[in-house]
Amino acid sequence: MELISLLYGIYPRSENLRKAYGKWEKGQLTSKETSSIIEEESRRYYDLMNEASIDYFTDPLFNWYDLLRPVVLSIDGIKLGPLARYKATNTFYREPEIEKIGKLLEMNEFREVEENPPLPAYHELDSESYLYFLPGINSLLKMSKITGNFMDIKERLKDTYLEIIKKIKMKRLLIYEPFESDDIGIYGEITEAVTTFLVLTGSAEKLKALEGMKFFSIISDNPYTYSKYCEVPGIKIVDAQSTRINDGILQKVKQYSEDFQKMVVANTESFDFLPRVIADKKIFSFKGGE
Repeated sequence: MELISLLYGIYPRSENLRKAYGKWEKGQLTSKETSSIIEEESRRYYDLMNEASIDYFTDPLFNWYDLLRPVVLSIDGIKLGPLARYKATNTFYREPEIEKIGKLLEMNEFREVEENPPLPAYHELDSESYLYFLPGINSLLKMSKITGNFMDIKERLKDTYLEIIKKIKMKRLLIYEPFESDDIGIYGEITEAVTTFLVLTGSAEKLKALEGMKFFSIISDNPYTYSKYCEVPGIKIVDAQSTRINDGILQKVKQYSEDFQKMVVANTESFDFLPRVIADKKIFSFKGGE
């Protein structure tokens, strides 16, 4: 069985970038200078992905203070609310308050935004391994306070995602649903517009909503559940909340070798939960350290 490695989500910042953010927050670095440092750090990250032979990886999202912020700060009608706990962790995010989904603002050119390092949201790499990243529509809404019409907001958010894909000219996109989601069908038009990787949490019951859709890969806790809806099934198996370097990946995926010719192996969460020094070592374990 061929293993295809995938790393997604926010990657831990280097000490150099942490210091730069500290200076920027104190007004000792300009936003332009900070943006240049983010770009340099992103290039180093891409070199590291190449060294570790990671087949697919998202943008490191170094200037994303949480999984939602650059996206919601680029849409009129959404403002940042109070801090909220992310799952059962010690990580917090600013809860979006959504009255409506308005005009899409510029999100992939330099722009200063509220309570977040300057955009662009992505520091692209011209490579078939590079994936853009967007938070799942279902999870974004679950993590937000909705004051407008829910169904209208959901549909408009999907349309805005399609606008983002078109405007940035995305070729490959990873969508991450950190919370259990029962409406995967909302991604139908998105799968037609861009090669789509979907990372799911839990097990959705409404699989009929997937009929006629084809993702490149659906990465979940159980690859059998979604295998007929994607070209290559995937499994979340590299523990992003354990500092153990060798997760025994080859032994864990051995049970699937008779059923699948290819399988995507991915992390269970953003590596941002790990110290940078551990994360830099752990990426070499995705294929058993081969």
